[in-house]
Amino acid sequence: MRVAFVAPYLRGRGGWATAAKGAIWALSARVDPVLVVARADGGEAKRLFPEWPLVLVPEIQPLDREAILLLPKLFPTRIRIASLAPLGVDLVHALEAFPAGWVGRWLAQREKVPLVLTAHGTYAVVWKKSLCLSQAYGSVLQSAAAICPVSNGTAARMKTNFAEAVEGKLLEVILQGTDATDRVPANEANTHRFPEPPVVLSVGNLKERKGYHISLRAFAQLQKEYPAAKYWIVGSGLGGNYHKMLENLVGGLGIRNVEFLGAVERDLLDQLYRESSVFVLTSQEKQDHFEGFGLVFLEAGAHGLPVIGSRTGGISDAVKDGETGFLFDPLDVSAIAEGMVRLIRDPGLARQLGQNGRKVAESLTWDRYADQQLQVYGRVLARSRGS
Repeated sequence: MRVAFVAPYLRGRGGWATAAKGAIWALSARVDPVLVVARADGGEAKRLFPEWPLVLVPEIQPLDREAILLLPKLFPTRIRIASLAPLGVDLVHALEAFPAGWVGRWLAQREKVPLVLTAHGTYAVVWKKSLCLSQAYGSVLQSAAAICPVSNGTAARMKTNFAEAVEGKLLEVILQGTDATDRVPANEANTHRFPEPPVVLSVGNLKERKGYHISLRAFAQLQKEYPAAKYWIVGSGLGGNYHKMLENLVGGLGIRNVEFLGAVERDLLDQLYRESSVFVLTSQEKQDHFEGFGLVFLEAGAHGLPVIGSRTGGISDAVKDGETGFLFDPLDVSAIAEGMVRLIRDPGLARQLGQNGRKVAESLTWDRYADQQLQVYGRVLARSRGS
């Protein structure tokens, strides 16, 4: 089976890039891949996948959400796809629903093959605000042979906001995977050492949706009981407006021992997981912006860390409330703080939840993802060839 993968991003270590690379690597052992990436990702594609056929197009996933900005950026891509020689693929898989899915649709039409879409969180629904882009996105969903949301939370929002477009579609949730269990031995995770003084760790870009203005307030309450506690925040966005607001919040609340570490390399991130007591990410849902899944919760679990998250978006697919950690209302600062205190006060409970998190991470591998995705491919092709 020859599959063209339309990747939204390969650069950096954000959610799109991590998910795209994990999916492509896992599926490449089972299919004959062709990569379709934006020119800006060409260097990364050649570095990661030097032997695979590569198609460069001007743009795939612009971040603009207004038609007047988005359409001109994608028009050259449509011209480029129209000029391509046949790729000889059996299907096209766009690794984000829109606008990457739009690019995937053009390619699938050009090749006369089925289109499969992966849908991530915010970008699975946010287009409803624009009449033009809502119609365009709806047409992409209607043209897809299969739609694979990354969580049940994402699927539910698609069914609510684009009910007509997804009605009758093969819509199958395929949870994302992690390779962290390959790097972290099970024995290390199951015997995780909880430091003294305690350390809270968060990983995610510095933006309001990640909820650091909530977790910092909860940490301020934690520090009343554990004055020497530390809070490490990992993620890009240093120097931005939200970062400055958070620093003002730290000063205003008199919080100590907070470090904004910026984006870090994988080895250092693994070390930070090893040296932490609890992982916390209090993601917020603001209008149509929400956490589609939460790969970082799986990473934390792979290291044997108990986790605290917010009951929103697709996080409940990554965090098993009461089993691998705790889920709270995203705005309930006191409950989040009490959860932190409980885990730090009771290392036995923290260890048990961390060990359960390790088991979940071991079950949600990229190989498992590829097996499930390949079954969808098979069903799609069987329907296509039978029609």
